[in-house]
Amino acid sequence: MPSSLKPWPRRRFLRAASVGLGAFALAPELEGAPPPEIDEDEIDELGLRLFGPRTGPELELDLPQLEYGGDWNPRPGAMRQLGQELRLRTRLAPMREPSVVSLDPDELFQTPFLYIAGRGGLPGLVDSAEAENQLRRFVDLGGMIVFDDADGGADFGFGRDVEALIGRMLPGAKLTRVAADHVLYRSFYIIDSPAGRTRAQDHVLGVQDEGRIKILVMPNDLGGALARGDDGYYRWDCTPGGSVQREWATRFAVNILLYATCTDYKSDRAHVETLMRSRRWR
Repeated sequence: MPSSLKPWPRRRFLRAASVGLGAFALAPELEGAPPPEIDEDEIDELGLRLFGPRTGPELELDLPQLEYGGDWNPRPGAMRQLGQELRLRTRLAPMREPSVVSLDPDELFQTPFLYIAGRGGLPGLVDSAEAENQLRRFVDLGGMIVFDDADGGADFGFGRDVEALIGRMLPGAKLTRVAADHVLYRSFYIIDSPAGRTRAQDHVLGVQDEGRIKILVMPNDLGGALARGDDGYYRWDCTPGGSVQREWATRFAVNILLYATCTDYKSDRAHVETLMRSRRWR
């Protein structure tokens, strides 16, 4: 991680972004622990104004995960934990139990975000005409798909299958590095580079349409940094950066959800409700 991976500053924090922050130092790995102290230069002013926890009515949403024939849920509870973090840090109000969806249009086309995790390949997706057609329609209607590689940078086939599936879905589309100055890195938190359970790569890949990310590929196992067990403890260690790296991964996950639900609101200077109404959705 670049220079922003540093011990959390103790001199001040934004009460609008988090509460009860002192507990982080005592129990950073326990469920329900509040987010760590946040310096003013670590959070985006506009993002806080639009989506901070005290800036307006809650915005309800789902965090659906696609079930398919392969190892579709390698990090159980990751989306549930992300929902909890969103409730703590923003005015988004995710469902307590995120949906598990199939390729059935009645399930798939309910929200403009779709999480697809995996370990190894993507059987049932990479060779499926139904997956190709439905996922193409999903992103063409304004949705965003996040592919999360639970192998965390190891070459066990996930990345190759994702690239092959994208090639079938969107012939001619290029999976390219998302630039460091993209709004994804400042939709709420100001982030230098993405982290997950690992830091195998210092960037993410995406398919973009005039700057809008339609597909995002996470190489560092984001879900592995988020998921907790029934005992409330995180299931997997974050290496090499430990709890500091986990916090940056959580912040990036928050950014992704805000970006997915409001696209490039920073350019439009519009609230998320207006942007979602303006989508060609459903």
